[in-house]
Amino acid sequence: MLRRHTRLLVPTLVVTVATLWWGCTQPDDILAEKSTTVVHMLAERLPTTPPGMTYQLWVADTIIYDSLHGSVAMDEPFIYRFEENTFHEVDGTARPDSNRFLFAGDILSYQWTFMTVQLSDGSGPVPGPVMLMDTVTRTDYSELNLVFPFSNFLWDIAMEFNMETPSDGKTFTEVLDTLDDDSIVVVDTIWFTDPNVDGAAIWFSTYAEKTYTVQDTTALVGWTITTSYEDTFNTPGECITSIVNIFDTVSTIEEKVYGFDTVSWQAVRFSTEVVTVCDSGQGHLLKTSVRLDYNTLPSYTGQYDHFTQVADSLPDLRRMGWYYQGWVVSSVIKELGVGVGEITPPAWVGFNRHDTAIHAIDGELLSTGLFHSLYLPDDGNPYVDTAIRVPPYPGEDFLKNLPGGQDVEVNLVTGDAITGSAFIAMHPVNALTDTTNFPLIIQLRDLPWDRFDVEDDQQQFVMFNKTNKNTFGMGVTIGLPQVQLRIQRF
Repeated sequence: MLRRHTRLLVPTLVVTVATLWWGCTQPDDILAEKSTTVVHMLAERLPTTPPGMTYQLWVADTIIYDSLHGSVAMDEPFIYRFEENTFHEVDGTARPDSNRFLFAGDILSYQWTFMTVQLSDGSGPVPGPVMLMDTVTRTDYSELNLVFPFSNFLWDIAMEFNMETPSDGKTFTEVLDTLDDDSIVVVDTIWFTDPNVDGAAIWFSTYAEKTYTVQDTTALVGWTITTSYEDTFNTPGECITSIVNIFDTVSTIEEKVYGFDTVSWQAVRFSTEVVTVCDSGQGHLLKTSVRLDYNTLPSYTGQYDHFTQVADSLPDLRRMGWYYQGWVVSSVIKELGVGVGEITPPAWVGFNRHDTAIHAIDGELLSTGLFHSLYLPDDGNPYVDTAIRVPPYPGEDFLKNLPGGQDVEVNLVTGDAITGSAFIAMHPVNALTDTTNFPLIIQLRDLPWDRFDVEDDQQQFVMFNKTNKNTFGMGVTIGLPQVQLRIQRF
């Protein structure tokens, strides 16, 4: 036993000495807490701060259920201008030390650093929506790279939209059939979308026109019950149920739901008389088979609108202070005078207001609404014709009650040229305006120009992801913003 302890002592001492040596050779600024942190900020694709808003840097102790706790402001709020790559005070004057920020504390005492978008008058939630964030680590304390929350998940999302207009209110009533004695008239109200109106909508889902078939059962005119027996060994306690009689019941009108549409369907329901025998030994097994004779009317068919969601789920960013918002920008909206405002361009390098990456960028905007999930409706449908005929997904028909009080079909597909673009932007909960987008665009697609594309019985226009997940300094020109914080501790 003594010899074993002696052998173990040597490696234990080696580990102890090595640990002490490693700790002694570490830079003092890692081991010792400092009183001041100087941060120099480098920005990529950071949007110009919207009017009435500011940015601000923070640190936090921890994150619980997507919410930051123990937040401390690192410095005063500031304004950034993307075109000049300059930092300014809240009043618009240039910051004397430009991108240098001073924190009266040690950044390594916290687990998270983040940047928020605030209201410049100090109102609203503080801290505001978290725009960029990164963890603070002791192994790489000289640089922090802040990115949009859950940006890796956003990069993997592929979204679609369609331009079917399900709420256009076109209906007709059809007499489908009558019985011989004229006692029952089978009537159905059929909804359909007018193909001339298709294109006056954006719904973030896929669409297909499907066909249903219904055949009414009007009466049971007879039935036959055939019985047979066979010798068997029943399992102890096993019960056998046999049909011995059928009772005709009164015809009933039921309803079947296809998409948004409810179709009347006539059927005869019957009840059965059964006998149950429980046998614990050898005996006879009674077997029954039933043949029903019944009358039917001719079958009839119809078409219905079928919307589905095939995209992956978007991360719910409400705890970080964000919603998603759907938009369409188009020259048609501008010509009709029904827009809410002009687009706020994203901070994409080399991008300008005439860039064809966003078609008709000089047109005007209409929003489809705010949402936090692709699998739930958005916050409302103010422009639809018939409110009960809307898909359970984010989107909008542009038909009634448009800005200016106009009732006009905003048909975005003319058949001549591309009239605009549909896009998804991030929306902070403290946004000051609903007349333009916040300049963080995550999904984008130009509108189709051919009428056939929106009158087809299937629609699925795949959008292009504009988030990008490349690291800072890779020269990426399009995507969500990133900032790098270069840190000095004193």
